[in-house]
Amino acid sequence: MSKNKEPFVSGTGQVLPHGYEYKMVAIVGLAIGFVMFDRMAVANLQSYMMEDLGMNYTQLGVITSVFAATWALSGLFGSYIADTKMSRKKFFGFFVLLFSVCSLLTGFVTGFIMLVLVRAVMGIFEGPMYPVAQSFVMPQSSKERRGLNMGLVQVTIIGLISSTLGPIVQVALAKSIGWRYTFALTIIPGIILTLFILKVLVNPETGASAEEIAAKKAVKEKGALGKALKNRNVIISIIGTMFLLTWYIGMLTFLPGYLVSVKGFDEGQMATIMAGLGLGAVLLGGMALPKISDQIGRKPILVISSILGAFASFGMLYGPANQGLLIFIAFVGWGGTGLCSLMQAAVPAESSDPRYVSTVIGTNQLTGELVGATLGATLLGILADARGLEASITVCGVCVLISGVLSLFYRETAPLVVARRAAKKAAAEGQS
Repeated sequence: MSKNKEPFVSGTGQVLPHGYEYKMVAIVGLAIGFVMFDRMAVANLQSYMMEDLGMNYTQLGVITSVFAATWALSGLFGSYIADTKMSRKKFFGFFVLLFSVCSLLTGFVTGFIMLVLVRAVMGIFEGPMYPVAQSFVMPQSSKERRGLNMGLVQVTIIGLISSTLGPIVQVALAKSIGWRYTFALTIIPGIILTLFILKVLVNPETGASAEEIAAKKAVKEKGALGKALKNRNVIISIIGTMFLLTWYIGMLTFLPGYLVSVKGFDEGQMATIMAGLGLGAVLLGGMALPKISDQIGRKPILVISSILGAFASFGMLYGPANQGLLIFIAFVGWGGTGLCSLMQAAVPAESSDPRYVSTVIGTNQLTGELVGATLGATLLGILADARGLEASITVCGVCVLISGVLSLFYRETAPLVVARRAAKKAAAEGQS
């Protein structure tokens, strides 16, 4: 066998087919990107749906909140099932297909209550997908690409599909065929992705590598999950994610309406500005910043990301209604999504027992979604109706700054940085 056809060995020692790492990241990323494409469709199409269904901003926030609540609850329990009861590959593929069916049904709703019910069921099927997706990425990546791969899956591909293409494609389709048929078309990529998941993905091995076992002293089976959830970094991630998701979901939910009703842009211009967010996520939040964090550490990049996120919120508020300028603010500011892959996945996963990666990330998702996306979105909707959309965007900016402050209390987890520090410490002790 030629050298360039040798099997790939992951950071946890799992032997996988040649080129598998790249295929895995692409397939898992596309699946999660498609999930977020659908999740944010209601926000992107709110002008059409709110008029047709007679909704206000409070009801828009409730729809976002109900979806987030069922997403969060099913994310935790579904992750635990995937960790302990069945094939992660089959679980992942099955849920992709089910949420695609629910997305199709969104196009058939006739009122607010029916829309709430359909989105609630959809949240149940989408909830486990993100933590289970990261349970492939974490163990099946090489150590030097772990942060980058997590950023590609959680931010870059999501940014490309959901935030960049999503507003443009969804608004264009709604203008040409109506918002109902726009939702109906989502069944097609769902079926295609399910087939790729079942055909290409390999179930990850959950055992830790020799280095990780030595570093973590290999916790015993009994009580291992409880210890993982009590880890300092995991607790900080859980608290920080509450504020992070308030910013992230709040901006994506209420910024489209703010750009149209307050800044005075039309639907097409709004979609273009929102696409600027996606480009920032693709190039900055998902690729550049997570990759740099592999080399210099997670903590400094988390702080930088929070500052960029605040720039997105306050830049939109105080920047003039100039489309080009707001696209630039959106691009740079959405580098703040670098927080997402690091605070929600990389840091808690690197701090925990590898056997429970899905459950740890699912727990983080549960609390973040229930407080940040569920309660946060509802309160932001009420605030928008009472004080204007400007007030909601302001709260979003404050929340992302709080996430940055909390990240200062992390213990560093980037494998290369930790290894360098350990080597430096050992050398210093050897000289003494």
